Amino acid sequence: MTNTFDYKSLPVYEQKQKILDCLENNQVVIVESPTGSGKTTQIPVILYEAGYATNGIIAVTQPRRIAALSVSEFIAKQMNTPYPGLVGYKMRFEDNTNQDTRIKIMTDGILLQEMKLDPWLSKYSVIMVDEAHERSLNIDFVLGLLKRVLKERSDFHVIVSSATMNTQAFSEYFDNAPIVSIDTVTYPVTLIYDPIPGGATTTTEGGCDELLRKICNTVDRVLDNDEDNENSGGILIFLPGEKIIKDCVERLYYSPFGRKLHILPLYGRLSKEEQERVFDPAPEGKKKVIVSTNIAETSVTISDITTVIDSGLAKLNFYSPRTYTSSLAESYVSKASCNQRKGRAGRTRPGTCYRLYSRRDFESREMYTKEEIYRTDLSEVVLRMAELGITDFYDFDFIASPGREGIIGAVETLNLLGALDEDNTLSAIGKIMVMFPLEPRISRIIVESVMRFPAVIDKVLVASSFLSANSPFMLPANEEMEARKAHHRFRDMSGDFGTYLNLFNAFKQTDNR
Repeated sequence: MTNTFDYKSLPVYEQKQKILDCLENNQVVIVESPTGSGKTTQIPVILYEAGYATNGIIAVTQPRRIAALSVSEFIAKQMNTPYPGLVGYKMRFEDNTNQDTRIKIMTDGILLQEMKLDPWLSKYSVIMVDEAHERSLNIDFVLGLLKRVLKERSDFHVIVSSATMNTQAFSEYFDNAPIVSIDTVTYPVTLIYDPIPGGATTTTEGGCDELLRKICNTVDRVLDNDEDNENSGGILIFLPGEKIIKDCVERLYYSPFGRKLHILPLYGRLSKEEQERVFDPAPEGKKKVIVSTNIAETSVTISDITTVIDSGLAKLNFYSPRTYTSSLAESYVSKASCNQRKGRAGRTRPGTCYRLYSRRDFESREMYTKEEIYRTDLSEVVLRMAELGITDFYDFDFIASPGREGIIGAVETLNLLGALDEDNTLSAIGKIMVMFPLEPRISRIIVESVMRFPAVIDKVLVASSFLSANSPFMLPANEEMEARKAHHRFRDMSGDFGTYLNLFNAFKQTDNR
């Protein structure tokens, strides 16, 4: 079956020649546009057709696995090529590329892994860093390493792709690289401030209940308004985390108007198939309601949304140098994120955004989200620097310097783990640690087991694997009680390690895997 969609009608093609001209005359080009312009899927195709894959691979990095997978599938389908083949993807534990692959979609973590063996990225002609506005620690580190490659290779090019948020910072970082702006058709969004007394929060039981009550009332209000508007689209609700999303889905499902709704959750731990359901139209006579984390801000384009309900909350990762632990904490999102969320309602027609916080609250927020590099443990980044032979940790050219304090804390942690020698090169232990694509503390546990407790290495590997992945214990909506009972039989009172071993042993013994 042939695909009849006209890809060249996407807004990115209006700037095709400008992108190519800028890349012809510059090693780095910044491309900014709102979600939905086609930049992620079409720029690799434009580069391929312009001959940039002749002497190397065109790569696109994505911060999320689901995006890497869906983008590669989209491009392969568009180009009508076997998959994997000309187009492929690579992520942790999955390599769907082959010797014919010229357009490669990968997670940013995989690019960092590949640079261990090939620091100057000799296989690649162009690297496109997508979703750069997210400014994750991996993205900032990748940008710093790419800047080093650019100085060594005059034939190498970088495209930094970002939503329209602070793109000037990327340009200045890459020596005033040109910025190509892609406009998309957007429609007016009516903004309604409808604050929860005392503010939205999910940190208390009362706060959760108040937030869910307000959301249900707002959805009911939208349904009432729909009686006068037959062309209204779906509802997108922004909430900070998986637990409150599941509670919201359940509350809406059992509400008096639940039979009118087609409710779908959207968060990172869902399978690809579950996530892709948000793109399907709702059944006849039902309104689509998507309850999402900030993944729907820019990473996912859902075209049939006309109403956004924004809690103004997200969960961000914060590191405590005192306890050497990281945790997800509920935070108020920035003004830029609030506005990105609002824009989701105006993609295909005029829409409405209900903000469950006050105008004064909005005006008091930071313009941009604090970059992850300022609020996270840098020990893994510093360890990877040492692996690449970079020992001047304090002078590494990050787009946003974490300052000496952040680097000092990371070096202290690595010294406690015995990973570094006095000259900041890898120690014998450190050289073994970097063989594992794991957080330094977890890789150190494995090394310790190999050196001193080889008899339990199999158990340590199992526990370490669980520690480096998301929790395997799922709580499906409407089945939480049954799920908790099923989980309980694996519990070990000595702690999580024992629980993980029980679960893995049960998995090995079952035929239904």
